[in-house]
Amino acid sequence: MNKIIYIILLISLTLSMGACSDSFLEREPEGAYVDATFYASPEALKAATAPLYNRAWFSYNERPAVAIGSLRANDGYNPWMNPSYTLFTVTSLDDGLSASWKAFYSVITLSNETLNAIETKATNVSEQEKKQAMAEARLMRGIAYFYMVRLWGPVILFESNAEVIKNPLLPRHKEEDIFQFIINDLTYAANNLPDTWDKGRATSWGAKGMLAKVYLARSGWKKNGTRDEVDLAKAREIAGDVCMNSGISLYPNYEDLFKYKYNNNPESLIAMQWVPLGDWFVCNTLLADLAFSSEVTGGINVWGGGLNASIDQLRLYESADSLRRNATYFTQGAYYPYINIAEGGYTYTGTVAPIKKGVVGGPNDDNDGYVESMKSPLNTYILRLADVYLTFAEASLGNNASLTGGEGLEYFNKVRDRAHINRKSSITLDDIIKERRIEFAMEYCNWYDMVTWYCYQPEKMLTYFNNQERGRRADSITKDENGNLIFASPDENGVLTEGIFIEPANPVVVTDNNIFFPYPENDLIQNPRLKEEPQAYTFHE
Repeated sequence: MNKIIYIILLISLTLSMGACSDSFLEREPEGAYVDATFYASPEALKAATAPLYNRAWFSYNERPAVAIGSLRANDGYNPWMNPSYTLFTVTSLDDGLSASWKAFYSVITLSNETLNAIETKATNVSEQEKKQAMAEARLMRGIAYFYMVRLWGPVILFESNAEVIKNPLLPRHKEEDIFQFIINDLTYAANNLPDTWDKGRATSWGAKGMLAKVYLARSGWKKNGTRDEVDLAKAREIAGDVCMNSGISLYPNYEDLFKYKYNNNPESLIAMQWVPLGDWFVCNTLLADLAFSSEVTGGINVWGGGLNASIDQLRLYESADSLRRNATYFTQGAYYPYINIAEGGYTYTGTVAPIKKGVVGGPNDDNDGYVESMKSPLNTYILRLADVYLTFAEASLGNNASLTGGEGLEYFNKVRDRAHINRKSSITLDDIIKERRIEFAMEYCNWYDMVTWYCYQPEKMLTYFNNQERGRRADSITKDENGNLIFASPDENGVLTEGIFIEPANPVVVTDNNIFFPYPENDLIQNPRLKEEPQAYTFHE
């Protein structure tokens, strides 16, 4: 960890002043800045916090985000790239796991350094301007820890990079303290970020939405199947505030959420801000991993052909829910007028289900030329409004078996309204799980919610995980006359038989012992205190 901190301290200033693109990231103060004067104007403060939206997250978004957030949830499967995440065979030697650990601590250390610099060096700025910049840093630090506690459980909390450099061998901290630390950071952010701001920057509504998710997660975290009513009430209150008072509504067309021209749409509450055709460390590299063929990228070279939807995921979609399905996965006969525009659009004719979400087409497909092999112009969502709607619904359900009315059910149904599918008169936790998996498939977040549900109802979720047909993919997916998927192909006698291939060598068995990830081996070697029992954290506020 001390190596990470040294690197962050070395590069944080120069990263803040690097060239960016046509977003708030490029609007930097004129003139050259040195460390002593870098925090000497409101514009300089904005430049100082800009890297928290991209460079700090790069190593996580570069590849591990897909494996951890989506493949682990069984949104998709690739037998040749990161299959261990789907099959629950990840070890402490996994490169992606190590990269994620380092990336999250990069966010934390850069946030800490930004906070320290603002506190000690900011001049010619108002107290509120200082608090806004510090709120951005605390928001990102809180989010990084929220990711980490749902991946590893106990992790190392710290607020001072200088102290860690003096003593890098720190113990893990208790999960209840990690949650409190996150809540403290996000509460500060919610109280000090403005309701509206530069396009792409997080606002108080985004901080509140994330805070509601944290309260909901903590409400049932390892409490023997019952959610804490106080935390549930906070989650309902805060999520309800965002839903009913923010003035923001769901973006009308679900598919538009995943097009370059709709980056930073009103539904986007918090997002990683990537620079189209930007330099390494500020670009979105995921297109090459996601796109199955250059025929959907305008001839741009890609290598994501092995990544397809899981059978389990495809079976979740209701017959009428073709809008969300087609926005997320290519299925036979699906037509996309905004891909291959020069030739009248693109129709997928294959019989597997490659990934569509995150595939924006080629450079000339209304993308302003901003597409290269490992450079997608898309931002990466951290939180969008639909997530807050479903958080509100789940908090409203609380410890009840079903929710049969009220605002929570109404906002659940608003998500279905946008998808043009029937409303529900009542919902259960199973309905929420299904709706979330469909709404956020291949957005690198479903596994995090699954861990929250596991910590709330472990037996239920273990059964769920072990019934997900992990590692099995259909090689002959067709459609009937009504557009329903058929996972079958005729044999030599014309009898339909389910066509499955790429089965794991061993059955996937999910247990209490492999929900959370192991700590990266290199970090265990460098810091043997990671093997000690978690300790209480000494809070400074």
